[in-house]
Amino acid sequence: MNRDIQKEEEFYAKPFRFSYSSLNKLLFSPSLFYKDYILQDREIRTDKHLIEGKLVHCLLFEPDNFEKKFNLVPGKSPSDNVRKVLKDMSLYTDAVTLVSVEDFVILDSLKTLNLYQSLKTDEQRLVKIRVADYEPYWKFLSNTNMDVIDQDTYSKCKDYVDILKNNESVKSIINETSSDFDLDPIEIHVEKYLSSELKAYPFGIHGYVDFLKIDADKKVATICDLKTTSKSISDFNDTVDFYNYWLQAAIYSKLTFDFLGEDREDYTIEFKFIVIDQYKQVYVFDVSNNTYDAWAQGFIKVIDTAKYHFEEKNYSLPYEFLVNSIKL
Repeated sequence: MNRDIQKEEEFYAKPFRFSYSSLNKLLFSPSLFYKDYILQDREIRTDKHLIEGKLVHCLLFEPDNFEKKFNLVPGKSPSDNVRKVLKDMSLYTDAVTLVSVEDFVILDSLKTLNLYQSLKTDEQRLVKIRVADYEPYWKFLSNTNMDVIDQDTYSKCKDYVDILKNNESVKSIINETSSDFDLDPIEIHVEKYLSSELKAYPFGIHGYVDFLKIDADKKVATICDLKTTSKSISDFNDTVDFYNYWLQAAIYSKLTFDFLGEDREDYTIEFKFIVIDQYKQVYVFDVSNNTYDAWAQGFIKVIDTAKYHFEEKNYSLPYEFLVNSIKL
C-alpha cells in the first residue's frame, strides 16, 4: 500500500480535533496541513522567537514548571538556522558529542535545510557545524525533548515577565482572588487544556487556554491570551488579522463556553489579549461585543471550510480555489 494512502487511512480512522494552529495552517495551505497532520511529516520548529514566547508564557503563568520545560545551557545558543540543523541531527543519531556525529548525518541535514550549500566542499560545511561553542547546546539537546535556552534568552524573557507582573492592568487580572464574602469562589485556570465536540461536524476542537478566570458569583468568564510581538502595540490590530488571532479567540471562547457546564447560558465571556511588544510596552486589549460577534461568525465559516476539506479529502488547494470563487 502506498505510504501516503496508509497514513491517510490511519488519520481518518481516529477522532480528530482541530487546534488554532492546525485550522490556521489549513486556511493558509491545505497541502501543508495534509503534510503536517495527515502524513505526520511535520517540521520541528526551533525558531528563537517561538521559544522566547513559550518561555515568557511559562515564567508568567507557571514558573514552577520551568525546569520541566526548559534546559538552561551555559554559553550562547546557536543561530536559528544552526539550531534547526542540530535539532534535526539529534533525531537521527545517538551521538554523545557533536564531534562524534557522523559526517553524512550533518551533511544530509544541511542539504535538507538548504544551509551552507553555497560552500564548495563538504569539509567547509562540516566546519560550520562542528564548532566547540555548540557542544554544550548539543549535550542538552541530545539528552532531552525540552527546549534549550541560553542565559541571555532567559534574562531577556525574565525582564519581560517582570514588566508584565508590575503592570497594573495585568496585575488586576491575574492576581485577583475571591474574598471571604463571595458566594462562590473564583476559579483560576492556567494553561488549561479544553476540548469540545462540534455538532454536525466530523471533528472537534481543542486547545490550551493561557489564563481563564471564572467568577461564578458574577457569572463572568474571562479568557486572557498573552502575546509577545516584534512590532509595536500600535500595530497589534493588524497583527490580529495577519496571524488570524481572532480565530484563536473564537476557538477559546467556544471551548470555555462548553467547559462552563449546565448554566453556561447565564455567563458572559470576556476575551482579553495581554500584549508586550519589542519596546517593552504593555497593553491589555479588550474585545468589543460587535467584534466578538464578527469573530464568532468568522469561526463558523472557517469550520465549514474545514468540513469541506475533511469530508472531500481534498487538500490540494484552498477552499476558495476548489469551488472556483476566485476571479481576477
